[in-house]
Amino acid sequence: MWFADHYEMAPAQIDDFLGGSGVPLAGRTVADVGCGDGIMALGVTHRCRPASLVGFDVNAVNVATLLERCRRYGVARALPPELEFRQSDPVRLPSDDAVFDVVYTWSAFEHVADPVALLREIRRVMKPDGVFMLQLWPFYHSALGSHLWDWFPEPFHHLGQTPDEIVAAMRASDRHTPETTEYMAKEFLALNRLTLDDLGDAIANAGLRVGKLELIAGATHVPHEALRHPLSQLGVSGVKLLATVNSTSSEPRHDSLRRSES
Repeated sequence: MWFADHYEMAPAQIDDFLGGSGVPLAGRTVADVGCGDGIMALGVTHRCRPASLVGFDVNAVNVATLLERCRRYGVARALPPELEFRQSDPVRLPSDDAVFDVVYTWSAFEHVADPVALLREIRRVMKPDGVFMLQLWPFYHSALGSHLWDWFPEPFHHLGQTPDEIVAAMRASDRHTPETTEYMAKEFLALNRLTLDDLGDAIANAGLRVGKLELIAGATHVPHEALRHPLSQLGVSGVKLLATVNSTSSEPRHDSLRRSES
């Protein structure tokens, strides 16, 4: 399930969201910021045929493990020559200025400690007419915002418990190994609690301008204790958006991002 979601589902959505705005990835220089285990970057490379794709992550991608998974699922025996991975700092990408036609990030920004700094770095490595795609799911205050559904399947559990209570319950459970439990507890405690409006402010402060927006939402039961938070935070579980480099001119600098969506 994890492999298929990241190798097939996510690349298809990236391709559709960008392609629907006249931004195909074929033949372009592309960056994946927060590429994780590299499965998605490989899927995008195979599906979309960019000229090059660089996957950046603060943790080095284990290529041997990635290829072992690929062989198990019968999708590859070696990395395509146009794909490479580079280890990055939290707010620094090892790349020259103005390299990439398209930069995308998928389910990573809720983990970023300094969103404005990283967005400015993304803007730096984008070409002046480049396009940035961001998908964030789930927002912290939404039903599954803790990322801990293996331990807490009930929605909004984290808005009615303290972080200490949540971590204690995880450690008392035998749902996963102690190593996995400690890793996920650390990830939970580090979530930035960014809201949709916070994200919009961060994008603007980084010198980018949103040109297309799709909210991710669905029906959910809301417990009483969650209602101290705005409904907009509880009801919007994620977002997809496209942004371009902001310009002082009246026209956007990327003509292929349809003006009807600007």
